[in-house]
Amino acid sequence: MWGIFLESVVIFKNYMGFDQNGYLAGIYLFMLLYLWLTEKDKRLKAVLVYAPTVILLLFFCPLFRKAFVGILDDSETYYRLLWLLQMSLVSAYGMIKLCGRHRRIGLVIMCAAVIVCGDYVYDSENIAKAENAYHLPQDAVDIVDLIEPGEGRITILVPADLIYYVRQYSTNIELPYGREMLIDRWGYWNDMYSAMEEDEVIKTRSFVELARQYPCAYIVLKEDRKLQEPLTGYGYALYDRVGEYLIYKDTETDIAAVK
Repeated sequence: MWGIFLESVVIFKNYMGFDQNGYLAGIYLFMLLYLWLTEKDKRLKAVLVYAPTVILLLFFCPLFRKAFVGILDDSETYYRLLWLLQMSLVSAYGMIKLCGRHRRIGLVIMCAAVIVCGDYVYDSENIAKAENAYHLPQDAVDIVDLIEPGEGRITILVPADLIYYVRQYSTNIELPYGREMLIDRWGYWNDMYSAMEEDEVIKTRSFVELARQYPCAYIVLKEDRKLQEPLTGYGYALYDRVGEYLIYKDTETDIAAVK
């Protein structure tokens, strides 16, 4: 039980960002305590104080975690219980209540606290300027626009770096595999993904046979992807090019869009 409790503590610390600074978590916990002592409205207190407190107690309870993991058979999503803590709402309401009598000074203090205690997210390697209104790579948008059927759905094969974006842009495009292949700890295996991504050089004959089993109406490859033999020798025609991606169309198999 002690080990389960310590695991919950680690999850909590990671979620709250204690490995960076943890200041915003500190503000939240302080405001939660402050509202425990000062809030008189029973309805507000039930939502902003009692509910988060119960969630925190359950989160750290080893018996509750064992039941959660046992019923859902999923330990990786346990941290999502912390989404229910309403951190922003509790922190904002608590600070406004605390500084209510001195609103101007309080506003300055609150803004300063957020700036000093927060983190500038735009310097993260995972943040980039949006290329379009969809907030998706423009290459992914252009590829789908080129091959998307007017009606129905088709299956296409794309490199791993496009998997996340193609289906976000259009549900008329289906893939032989999804993001599950990109999460190593999930341990999924797919013959088509293995042929597409894991082989240093694509074995063209077996690769084409697999693609036609799905069947893939188009194959998208990066221009520097190595193949034993050109796809054009197996009934694929170079349909178009978008950035560093080459789009091949299967001309031998009559693949109609599925409605």
